[in-house]
Amino acid sequence: MKRYHLLWSQQQLKLSNLLLSRKSAWLLAWLLGQVTAIASIGLLALSGWFITAAGLAGIISLATAYTFNYFTPAGVIRLLAIVRTAGRYGERLGSHDAVLGLLADLRSGLFSRLAAGKQPQQNALRQMHSLLSDIELLNNWPLNVVLPWLWALFMLLGILGLTVIVAGSKLALYLSIPLFLATVVIPALAALYGQNWGKQQAGLAEKRRTALLQPLEAITALLQWQQWSRFATVFHAEDQYYVSGQLHQQQLAGRVVLLQQVLMAAAVAVLLWLGSERFDGDENLSVAMLLALVLAVFGFTELVLVLGMNMMTYGLCQAACIRLNAITPALTVEESDKKPLLAQLHLQAHALQARWPDALNGAENVSFDLVNGNILLLQGASGAGKSTLLAVLAGELEPAAGQLCCNQQPFSAWQWQGEVGYLAQQLDIFDLTLAENLRLGKADATEDELWSVLSSVGLAVWAENQPQLLETRLGEYGAAVSGGQARRIALARLLLRPYKILILDEPFAGIDEQAQAELASVLQQHQRQGILIVASHQTNPWPEAQILQIN
Repeated sequence: MKRYHLLWSQQQLKLSNLLLSRKSAWLLAWLLGQVTAIASIGLLALSGWFITAAGLAGIISLATAYTFNYFTPAGVIRLLAIVRTAGRYGERLGSHDAVLGLLADLRSGLFSRLAAGKQPQQNALRQMHSLLSDIELLNNWPLNVVLPWLWALFMLLGILGLTVIVAGSKLALYLSIPLFLATVVIPALAALYGQNWGKQQAGLAEKRRTALLQPLEAITALLQWQQWSRFATVFHAEDQYYVSGQLHQQQLAGRVVLLQQVLMAAAVAVLLWLGSERFDGDENLSVAMLLALVLAVFGFTELVLVLGMNMMTYGLCQAACIRLNAITPALTVEESDKKPLLAQLHLQAHALQARWPDALNGAENVSFDLVNGNILLLQGASGAGKSTLLAVLAGELEPAAGQLCCNQQPFSAWQWQGEVGYLAQQLDIFDLTLAENLRLGKADATEDELWSVLSSVGLAVWAENQPQLLETRLGEYGAAVSGGQARRIALARLLLRPYKILILDEPFAGIDEQAQAELASVLQQHQRQGILIVASHQTNPWPEAQILQIN
């Protein structure tokens, strides 16, 4: 089992599993942080005890001052200071190592599910935004919730245990009440509230982002139509809702922290009140020891207040987890369990319907019968559902109805990974060189092969005229080239190796009739041992092709 599978249980990503994939790294981070907390609070308490005890020894008599052991406590204080500093840096390094590992596991797991699922391409940008922001947000769960709470709980037990030893169980019992309320009860109640607040705020953030990005995509047209102000008003309203929620959260977090501080002050008051009553009857509890307990509570306050300040983190992480589960499909059948494809294919569709979720229309009642060497040409008006049907054949979308079979078996029963080439309407051109973009289709392709496929799609002359030839950078989403050039580069990438099925959406867009005829010949030759399926508005360049009208 791969490491990132540990993050999921019953096909759901859960916060409780985020520590499982890197248990040793998180354990080391917790241990270093716990040692740092012990050293920090111990340093404060011991320093207070040492200074007070040494001062009292000098006040009582000169002889006592000379016999007082200064060196052992001073050495321990020095050791605690070193441990605190080293532990703090070690905890930072350990936590960041665990966080980076968790990031890698989350990304690997989520993208493997997206790759295996059927996701609409039109939602790719929205999904990418959710993935990136929510993955980053999930790191806060172990780093800002789990670890600080564990550190605080262990230190709470330590302080109460020390109180039992030096002052008795009665004082420890009274002291535990405000400390327990400040450390466990108040942060837990705040986290429960933060869960609902996080879900609500996440929805407001998504509405705010949508209200901003959608009009920006059409800003030129909106300005020409003098409609920008209307959309700006909508965005300002959503922004106001979101900012109001943030301000409310900050005010509430401030009240929680204030309540914790009041409880910690009450804990100090309990120590001073009940502790002072025990001076005469308890040999273990002295003024110096009581001061050490008070300073330990002061040091412990720093750990407790962090829990209050991070009260909303749990809600935000829970909301992020819900959103990620909503956009990532479950892994139902492992690729290794699917049947390997046979050399001879018989692809059949009967009364097939293809439609994206919430779409108004799609391809309906589609039937065809194809074998190796066949060409299927899809034709029809724009919006009839040709691209949607291609998405089903490419494995990106489940059929809405009907049957799709290969060799008398369900289409999904076969191992199609790496066997289907797909040129979609939305192109995948990356901010890499021309050669690097092409080699995504075949990593070990030689330069001769790259030039050959560029010639096949009519781009060899253009590439030769570029100063950097194959090292020409194409820009993000192919911004450095035209739309027609980007489409032909993506097509050239598919021609670097054969596929059992090659599916092309408008491969002839933007080229003249002669270039279309030449490219059609190249495609037919390339797929002579496989199946070629093309959607196009152009004239049919293959007399022997099956033509399927999508209405």
